[in-house]
Parts: sequence; C-alpha cells; structure tokens
Amino acid sequence: MNILIGSLRQETNTFNPIQTTIRDFVCVFGKDMINHVNVIDIFKDSGANIIPTLYCTAQSGGPVSKNDFLYFEKKILDVVKKENIEGIWLYLHGAMFVESIGSGETHLLKEIRKIIGNDVPVAISLDFHANNTDEIINLANIICGYRTAPHRDMIQTERKAAKLLIECIKKNILPKPKLARANVLMPGDMVLTDNEPLKSIFKYADEVEHKPGFLCSEVFNGQPWVDTSYTGPSMIVIHDSKPELAQKEAEKLARLFYEKRHEFKFTIDAVDAIEAIEIAKRTNEKLVFISDSGDNPTAGGVGDNAYMLNRIIENDVKNVLIGGIMDYKAVKKCFSANIGNKLELEIGALLDKRSEKTKINCKLIHKGKILGRFGENAGRAAVIISDSITIIITETRVAFIKPAIFDSIGVDINNYKIIIVKLGYLFPDLAKIASKTILALTPGASTELLENLEYKKIRRPIYPFDDNFN
Repeated sequence: MNILIGSLRQETNTFNPIQTTIRDFVCVFGKDMINHVNVIDIFKDSGANIIPTLYCTAQSGGPVSKNDFLYFEKKILDVVKKENIEGIWLYLHGAMFVESIGSGETHLLKEIRKIIGNDVPVAISLDFHANNTDEIINLANIICGYRTAPHRDMIQTERKAAKLLIECIKKNILPKPKLARANVLMPGDMVLTDNEPLKSIFKYADEVEHKPGFLCSEVFNGQPWVDTSYTGPSMIVIHDSKPELAQKEAEKLARLFYEKRHEFKFTIDAVDAIEAIEIAKRTNEKLVFISDSGDNPTAGGVGDNAYMLNRIIENDVKNVLIGGIMDYKAVKKCFSANIGNKLELEIGALLDKRSEKTKINCKLIHKGKILGRFGENAGRAAVIISDSITIIITETRVAFIKPAIFDSIGVDINNYKIIIVKLGYLFPDLAKIASKTILALTPGASTELLENLEYKKIRRPIYPFDDNFN
C-alpha cells in the first residue's frame, strides 16, 4: 500500500499588497519532511509504504507568487507521476490564494487528479480558517479541519485525516463530501471555539460525526481577509455511502451558523486605539497586552505600520514595549551603529503606502538575530529605546506569539506595563501570562472592521454587509 504524503501551507490576505514568495517559506524535501508531520506511525502501523514529497509552510501574507507556487506543485506532481499510489494524504491550509490562479489547494488537487484519476482516495487536513471552494469536495474524499480557535488540535487533525484515509483504502470506499455555506463574513477574533455560539455549533457537528456511517462533520469559519466568491464559513460533512445524508447535515450546520450570526461577539475589550491605551493606562498591573489587530502578520497583515507607536507617542505613555515593526532599512541603519549609539530613525510604511511612519530620536540597546514563528531564524532585528518606549524593529515580518521570540532578541517582557503586539487574539503562551488583553481596532490589511475593506468579489447578500435574508 503506497501512500504519498505532503504539506504546503500558507494563509493569504488579499488586502496585503506584498507578494508571498519562495523566500517566505520554510521547506524540507523528500525524506527530511517525515519528521515534520505527525502521521508516520499511523501509516507504518497499517503496513503502508510512505512516499514523501515536501513540507513547506509560510507565515500568513499576501498572495503567493504564481511561479513559486507552481515550483512547489511540480515537486509534488513529479513524485505522483512516477509512483504507483494507492492513497494521498496532504496537510494544507485551505486559504492559500495564488496570483492569477486563485485557490492554491484546489489547483494542486486538480493537477493531482489529472494524474491519478478519481479512483484513488485523497485525504486532506485543513485549518479552521480555510476558504473552501465548491470544487474541493469533488477532488478530495476526506476533508478534516481544526476544531479549535485559537488552534490547539493541529496534530489531532493531521492524524484524523490519516486514519480516515487508511479506513477508505481498507474498506475500498471513495466517500463523496458535501458542502453548504453560511452567508456570513466574520473576523476570526469573534469566532472562538471555547465560546458561544461556536461551542454549540461544534457540539452539533460532533453529534453528527458520531452517527452511524458519518466520517467527518467539519465547520470552517474561513479567512475573511480574502476577497473571493468562496470566502467565509463552509460546512463539510462526509458519509461513507450516503452523500444525501451528508448534504442534509451540512445544510443544517450552515443554517445554524447563519441563525447565530448576531451572537458572535468579541470576548475582550475591542475598542479604538486611543481607548485601548486609556484602558491600559488605568490598569494597575503589568503585562497589559494591546493587540494592534489591523496589522497582524498571523492574519496576513503587512507588519510595517507605526500607527500604534504614533498613538503611544501622542498620548505620552510610559513603560511601553512595541513588539514589533517591520522596517529593514531602519534595521540596516541600526546594524551600522554600535550599541549605545544615539540615532535618528524613520520607522514604518516601508512596504504599504497605507501604513503610518514616524521619526524618532532613540538609543540602540540591542541587535541580533530573532526567532520566527515556526522556530526558524527570522533574520536581523534591533531594539531601540526612545524616552520610555522600547521598540523592536525587524527586517522581516515577525509574529510575536510567545515570550521566546522576545527573549531571542534580548527583551524581557516582564519589565513592561504595556506590551503592544501585532496580533488578534493572543496565542496561548502569551495569553497565560497576560494580566489583561485589549483588542485595538486599528486600520490595516487585517482590520477587524471589515466594512472598511474594499471587497469586490465576495458573494452577496452576506452578513454583516446585508442582513435578514434567507
């Protein structure tokens, strides 16, 4: 039993004007990829011969370069062509948008099907924020998605898809997934799995999944910062032999999601930047985190906006850490200086003309390499201080999702009252140490104020742009 495995993941934000290229991906190829997925024991225990291809993942960002995507795709297809394959397992994201192509996942699966035909089972695992196309249910037999946001069950999702693939092969079945859509567009920070109403929606999805014959019952919120006709929540349900039952349950889940649309709310203070700063100033405790949500790299934001830094300066706030702002020119200037030197720097708006910039007089207190989101070397970074504002400047987009990233550039977050990060919801390692979390509704490619974005392709009617439609 030959099973081909691979992983190609990137979450696109089409409002980010900066293209994602091969340089943004962390990749391993061939046998080296085996240590980066969590399904090898499942396939080996089933007696399968594993055929590896690649494992490539990138930070959320702008649309993927067509040529670079086709390079990755060819790496997979070349292996597909030369092997006798009895099953395919892929770990994808579901919201990869490729220039001039559209859905990267759909394109990849179509090209694979051209080679293997329709009689080989294909299983994919996806992010909860996948924007599923109508075609995907005709290209994959098993489609599994994360059931947590913030995400905690990535490994479980990988393994679920692998186990169901083995089941399909052993039972000689080719399930036909069914899809239904909820015409809702909701920022991810409102759609969290530990809170209502999503908690109840997933409870029903679990009940469906445990009914006889059902293999999967998945709920996807989608990535709202992608301007396509298929953006938004999709429900995918799979029955082993009765697709009509799967369709009925998918439609029921979609209806439930739509009916609950007014109940999705932010669970923390979600206010404009000035009010966020005022709330933080009034708090007596340290480690008050403010999320600069409009410029969030984990949602595909550009990461070069000095908007929150300007608001901090204007409001004369003390003991603040800004983590961080992407500006490779400012980093280069810092690396030409010595620690302790006084500098005049212009920071921000290097990539996105919609971003703000600022000029500050500062002192360089640290420089070096910084850790990336996936544990990789994310390039050079510098730490400067201006009055009592400490600012981390990076030469690439860095998501400050855990204390280890601050530590890697010599910054102890415990020394600060207010910490500003370019995130939405805090990732678990920060959430557990934060004394208070505030969501600043800031401008940018990942703004939570979706009505401020210039959508052109989303389907209509759709909530919150439209309401009370069937």
